Amino acid sequence: MKISYKPLFITILSLSSLLLLSCNEPKNDNKNESATVKELKHSDDLLIVSKKQFEHNKMQLGKVSVDTFFSKITAQGALDVPPSNKAVVSSYMSGKIKNIKFIVGDKVRKGQLLVQITDPDYIQLQQDYLKAKDNWEFARKEYERQQQLAAQKVVSQKKLQQAKRQYLNAKANYNALKQQLFLLHINPVNVENGKMTATINLYAPISGYISKLFVTEGSAVNENDKIMEIINNDHMHLELRVFEKNIMKVKAGQPIIYTVPGVEKRKYTGYVKLIGREIDPETRSILVHGHLNEPHPQFIAGMYIEAQIAIGKQSGLAVPASAVIKDGEHSVVLKLVKQDENDYEFKPVDVQTFEEENGKIRIHSGQIKQGDVILAKGGFFLVGAGEGGHSH
Repeated sequence: MKISYKPLFITILSLSSLLLLSCNEPKNDNKNESATVKELKHSDDLLIVSKKQFEHNKMQLGKVSVDTFFSKITAQGALDVPPSNKAVVSSYMSGKIKNIKFIVGDKVRKGQLLVQITDPDYIQLQQDYLKAKDNWEFARKEYERQQQLAAQKVVSQKKLQQAKRQYLNAKANYNALKQQLFLLHINPVNVENGKMTATINLYAPISGYISKLFVTEGSAVNENDKIMEIINNDHMHLELRVFEKNIMKVKAGQPIIYTVPGVEKRKYTGYVKLIGREIDPETRSILVHGHLNEPHPQFIAGMYIEAQIAIGKQSGLAVPASAVIKDGEHSVVLKLVKQDENDYEFKPVDVQTFEEENGKIRIHSGQIKQGDVILAKGGFFLVGAGEGGHSH
């Protein structure tokens, strides 16, 4: 049995008029049309489309292909960087912020001057260093003298040991203060030459961007207080949370497809690198560490991501996602059965749908095989419009 839709398409010359007519027709007519279309979907009836209407509604044909599809599990997480790519800048001694060279968002290179701090205690430290140096030199000379006397058996070994102990203590104190000066980026040679300073410099420990600034000009900071934070985004990675029930399906090396809602609506790829060994008791999830397949300079550490981990793959019949017309629990594909100079004849075929991959959907149907020609775009207006596929 063939039911021609030519009269409908001759009367309705555009999609807009089709929708308008559907909304304005009497309720009884709508019910009859809806019932007819439903009957078509689940029978051997055909839908006939004129070539003119096919072109007017920008419909497109396509072929059923065989493609590879992945079974996936979903995960959420964030972009992050390794601990070695994060640095918190702080001072080893308290003081007052004197000069801030950068603000949040500025790019800095390793070793670049970031901020200066001033405090009178820095002068005292340098004075203590000079005193320790003098004590060490005196103790060294005394120890050498006692060694010579001991060799001549003029002094006892006990006195030699005392001189040695004093020498080693003085040396340790001297070296400790010297290292403190190095930590504060004060050159001991300058101190020894009488060039003391009440200001210390803090330099960038890594290259990157200033992500946080915790102080302002004149702020008082204590030892180990955070002054600023630097993040290097060169080695961005994925930190995902996978639910406990799915974790046994995840293996190292599996592909990850992820989106970054804060950047743009496109898909990026990576792969599973490491799988955590501890379950979060609150979320019942496990941390999965993923690597990016290629760097993306626009990414920022901490950005939220939505991801899918491909846990398996299989081949199957594939059609464009736009070719599948959904009606509640049913999915239909319009298979081309005849084409001439004037018309296209389509048969609605029920299909089972599975995974979606790169704009294609895996389907199964005993009536469709590889190479069959289908309506790839525009089928909704043949089947869906008659079923109340729109509302006003």
